[in-house]
Amino acid sequence: MAVIFLYFALFLGVHFLSKQFKRPGAARLFQLVSCFVLLFGFFGFRDITVLNDTSHYYGYYFQKAHILNYRNEPVTTFHLLDSFEYGFQVFVHILVKYVSKNPYTIILVSSFIITIGELWLIDKHAKDIALVCFYMLTAGLFFMHYCIIRQALALFFFYFAFDHLEKGKIGKYCLLVGCASLFHISAISLFILPIVIRFSPSRRNASIAIGASLLLAAFIFEILSLIGLRDHPYYQAAIQKDSLSVVGLAECAFMVFVLSVCLFARKRSGAPKPDNTFFWICTGGLCICLIAPVIYPISRINEYLWPFIIIHLLRYIEPLSMRKPYTTRIEGTRNLLRLIVIFVFVTKLIGINTFRPEWLRIDSYQFYDFSKKDHTYNLYLQK
Repeated sequence: MAVIFLYFALFLGVHFLSKQFKRPGAARLFQLVSCFVLLFGFFGFRDITVLNDTSHYYGYYFQKAHILNYRNEPVTTFHLLDSFEYGFQVFVHILVKYVSKNPYTIILVSSFIITIGELWLIDKHAKDIALVCFYMLTAGLFFMHYCIIRQALALFFFYFAFDHLEKGKIGKYCLLVGCASLFHISAISLFILPIVIRFSPSRRNASIAIGASLLLAAFIFEILSLIGLRDHPYYQAAIQKDSLSVVGLAECAFMVFVLSVCLFARKRSGAPKPDNTFFWICTGGLCICLIAPVIYPISRINEYLWPFIIIHLLRYIEPLSMRKPYTTRIEGTRNLLRLIVIFVFVTKLIGINTFRPEWLRIDSYQFYDFSKKDHTYNLYLQK
C-alpha cells in the first residue's frame, strides 16, 4: 500500500503547489493538467493484474480481435452470447475494427474517457480539483470506476445527464440515461430520479422512503421471483446465503457515517437544507444500502450516486474548495471532521486490501509491460 499512499500524496502536492499561482485561472489549469496526468498515467497504463476486472475486459477484447468474422462484420452486430450490453459491444467492435487489435486498447481508451468524465464533473463542482480527487481516491471511488469499465462508461453519460437534471431539462436527461443503459443495464434505475426529486425534502418523505426500502428488503426475493428473476445468478447466490452480506452491512455503515457527518456539519454551521436533487441522491443512496445486506449486487446502483454524495459532503467540510458551498464559516470542528473523514476513508481502503484484496488488486501495483508479447491473463475468463 506504500505506493498507493505515495500516489495519494501527489494530489495533495498538486493542491498545495497550485496555491503559488496568483491567478485563479492559472491555478485551475495547473490542477486540471496535473490531475489528468496523474489519473490517466496511473490507471491508463496499469498492468492487467491491477484492479479486479481489468483482465476480464482485456481477455474479452483479445478474443474478439482474433476472430476474423468479427473483424469483417458490421460494428452494429449484436452478439447475444457475449452477455454484454449492446452499447459496449458496439464500442469494442469500433475499437477492434478501426483503432487497434491490441487488447490493451480497451484499457487505454476507457481510462482516457473515464478520466475526462471524472475531471469534468469535479471541475464543475469544485474550485480545488486536486483536493477533491484526493477524497475520491481515498474513498475508493476512482479505483472502482476504473475497474468497472462498462458501468464507468454509463456513469460518464450520467454525469452529463445530471447537469441537465439540475437545469430541469428532463428530456435531455432521459436521453442520456438511455444511452447510459446501453453500456450498463443498472442505469435504467436512474429514470426514477426526475420523479423522486419532485417530492419536497423533509423528514417525513425521507422516513417513508427508508421504510419502503426496509419493506422491500424484507420481501425482495418474493418480488424478484414474481417478476421472473428466480433463475438469475445474483438471485441464486443471494438466496443461498444463510446470513446477511457482511460487505453490504459494511457499505451501509459507511453510508451512514458519511451522511451523519453531513447532518452534523449542517447543524453545526447553520447551513440551509440541500436542494431537492442532492437530498434525494443522499436518501436514495441510503435506501439502496439498506437493501444491499440482503442482496448485495443492488449496491451497484450507488456507483452512480456516490460521486455526488462525496461532493455533498465536501460542500460541508471543505467549503472553500467548492463552487457552491453550503456554508463559508470556518470552524475548529470542521478541521476535526476532515481528519475523521480521511481516517475512515483510508481505514476502509486498508480493510478492503487486507481482507478482500481480490476486489481491487492494488497492493502490488505495476505498469503494463508493452514489450511482452504474451501476458498471463490474456484469456482470463469472464465472471
